[in-house]
Amino acid sequence: MRKKNLLSYEAKIVLAIIILLLLIFLPIPFLDTTIKIKDYFIVNYEKYISSYPIWIQIIAVITPIVIFIIIKVFQKNRCKYTEDVFYGIKWTWSWNKDKVVNLKCYCPSCNEELYYDDTVAYENSTVRKFEFICDNCNKAVGTIANENQNLRSSKIINNEIQRIIKKRVSQM
Repeated sequence: MRKKNLLSYEAKIVLAIIILLLLIFLPIPFLDTTIKIKDYFIVNYEKYISSYPIWIQIIAVITPIVIFIIIKVFQKNRCKYTEDVFYGIKWTWSWNKDKVVNLKCYCPSCNEELYYDDTVAYENSTVRKFEFICDNCNKAVGTIANENQNLRSSKIINNEIQRIIKKRVSQM
């Protein structure tokens, strides 16, 4: 689905021209303000920062940039991980920020989307299970045991995905 823009390109151009004209003709002392800001930075630099060695100053500037790059690399690696096999079932999903969305399961042999049946495994048992059934193959492809009645199959798989991501991050 395409993201809607707030303004069209023509409206953005007209708005930019109006803002430019306002900046030119309104009596706002931009040059004086920028000179005051520059002087403020110079005074504070000489007062607080210039006493430290230059290598510490450079590290203080570069460290946030490096941390930002590392975070972006982890996000890219997370976004590439969109398919895996859990419990003998092929799972695909996509990412929305750091959450798994559009989680779907497919048959590993025919690649048909599966549906699930949550039944009680035995009459006297409280252990529940999710059976994933393929209409094309006419068989149960996989089963997930579920002791917690409030836990859904998607949450179980989501927990597995998060576990694998944590495992990958710890290995880096």
